[in-house]
Amino acid sequence: MASDDKELERLISEFIKTQGMCVIATCHDNVPRASAVEFFPDGTTMYILTEGGIKVENIAANRNVSVAIHTQFTGWDSIKGVQLTGIAEIGKIGSKIFKDGVEAYRKRRRLNEVIIPEYMNVIRITPKRIEYLDTTLKAKGLGVKHELKY
Repeated sequence: MASDDKELERLISEFIKTQGMCVIATCHDNVPRASAVEFFPDGTTMYILTEGGIKVENIAANRNVSVAIHTQFTGWDSIKGVQLTGIAEIGKIGSKIFKDGVEAYRKRRRLNEVIIPEYMNVIRITPKRIEYLDTTLKAKGLGVKHELKY
């Protein structure tokens, strides 16, 4: 498929832009937690706006996360999805992470201006590895599973 990592990263970024929800998996003290959340991409970096909760507590204790993004299943010949493994960071109001996350939110929502309450947090997920699955590539004679490492 992609002859180089830049092309693969472009395909993954384009796919991520088409989706609005993901599942983020966190873990602390061997207790996993998976949360369905809206996300806001900037390339392959992802931002999540959240009030807090267990996922934020888990990230404070263990920054390693996994994220799944996929299309709705309509048949074996049209499966598309991403499994992202990365490092999460929490940004509070005033931080660069917070500002970058609000900007990603603003762009995705096509807003001119955004005001986010002070109690909100922004989670930034920087990928270390992305696995991309796209069964529609098989019809083009290409492989369906691809991996991008950072």
